Amino acid sequence: MATQVDSGPVVRPRLVNPANFLFATRDTGYKTTGLAIAELIDNSLQAGARRVAVEVAATQSPGRQIEIMVVDDGEGMDAVTLAEALTFGGTSRFNDRTSLGRYGMGLPNGALSRSRRVEVYTWRPDVVDVLWSRLDIDELANAGDAALPPVEHIDRPAFVPDTDSGTVVRLTRCDRVEYKRSSALARRLGDDLGRIYRRFLANGVSLQVNGQLVVANDPLCLQPESKIIGGRQFGDDLLYEIPVGSTSGTISVTFSELPIDRWHGLSTEEKRTMGVTAGPPVSIVRAGREIDRGWFFMGGKRRENYDDWWRCEIRFDPVLDELFGITHAKQAISPRPELLEIISPDLETIARALNGRVRNRFMLVKAAEPLSAAERQAARAEASLPSLPRGRRPIPDELKDLVDGLSRHEAPYQIAAAELPTMGAYEVVVRGRQIIVLLNTKHPWYRDLYGPLAMSELGRDHDLARQVALTLLASARAEATLRRGAERGHAQRLRQVSADVLATFMNA
Repeated sequence: MATQVDSGPVVRPRLVNPANFLFATRDTGYKTTGLAIAELIDNSLQAGARRVAVEVAATQSPGRQIEIMVVDDGEGMDAVTLAEALTFGGTSRFNDRTSLGRYGMGLPNGALSRSRRVEVYTWRPDVVDVLWSRLDIDELANAGDAALPPVEHIDRPAFVPDTDSGTVVRLTRCDRVEYKRSSALARRLGDDLGRIYRRFLANGVSLQVNGQLVVANDPLCLQPESKIIGGRQFGDDLLYEIPVGSTSGTISVTFSELPIDRWHGLSTEEKRTMGVTAGPPVSIVRAGREIDRGWFFMGGKRRENYDDWWRCEIRFDPVLDELFGITHAKQAISPRPELLEIISPDLETIARALNGRVRNRFMLVKAAEPLSAAERQAARAEASLPSLPRGRRPIPDELKDLVDGLSRHEAPYQIAAAELPTMGAYEVVVRGRQIIVLLNTKHPWYRDLYGPLAMSELGRDHDLARQVALTLLASARAEATLRRGAERGHAQRLRQVSADVLATFMNA
């Protein structure tokens, strides 16, 4: 028979030690202050704000600690909502899959990751005064209390704008920001927030940092209003419809190519400032807001230097959070194997194709160096040659796109290499007073003669490539002096027959 033992009073330990929890949660691990502040801006946008201002300033306190405020014109909060907003998990939208927030952790988590005290001021049209509350980790730790101070009604502070509704989140005693100078932190925030919220900025949201409008910063360089433009979309968007229970979510993927011809000659510092070199090529966007960037979904392809010159944006609906491995901090993904199986094969194939295109483009860029030298040398001699006949000469339809893509300048000659839609070794076009020679990279003449000379590491080979280019320019100029259409037609046919024979000789 079992003996009953008196175990004494029942011990019911607290689920959370308030002080330890608050200090531990500061180490959530936001990668940057920009990502922490983004949590506060997410709340503003969910509250319907169309104008959000971030203020960064150094206080007069010892050490001149940084203070950060996020001010919006959203719908504001009542007392109950404000009290919930400062608690962990306190939200009426818990597990919401329709917008930016989901867990109700963003405000306290993001704020305390960078500061020791956060104050919230909020107002609505139906309330005369301003509601105020705070979360101060030192205050709570000293009191040994798990309860927040009550919400108070206060007169409108001077830093609260005179709008019908809105909210101010104020971070003081910021002891975990990356920069000691407020101006440096403000510049970094402007760059980060312009990238994170580029799609919201394109849709009319106004975002400022220290009074300066934040400009959209599209890493694909496709958005017309982006700080840097010039990218070109590669192919059509890829769309994946993923079933999730009784519903489904969409993944959209866009690739772009950066303009190698225009940017390859920039300095290393300029490329770094523009985000070309060493920048993460893949951007992950959830509900219109960037949450991560890096090297994702590329299968077995290793990253190379050539991969600096293309970009990929992957957008997904919040209903797919579990597949992407989203945490409450919304700053990183950890894709599940089943998601990798769905999209990685396609993305790896495209990445390899883009890598090859970049490699070929750089080869053409290198091959263009002797062409540029030939252009300059021919231009110096132009004044001693007979003038070209005037008159408009139509550009063949199949060459118009290539010609339109060339930069316009006043030099008398321009030579470019490309895969031509013709079988000729080269084509001659007259645009105004300029003679354009298009070399066909598909022809054996380029493949076996000019290309190897131009891409050689030997200076004498480059000189030979320049002399070959001058020979073509002379032939092209002679053709451009023909006045009659019939004469030009004969010259074009002779050039085509000669190219066919040359290809036969070189392939024999």
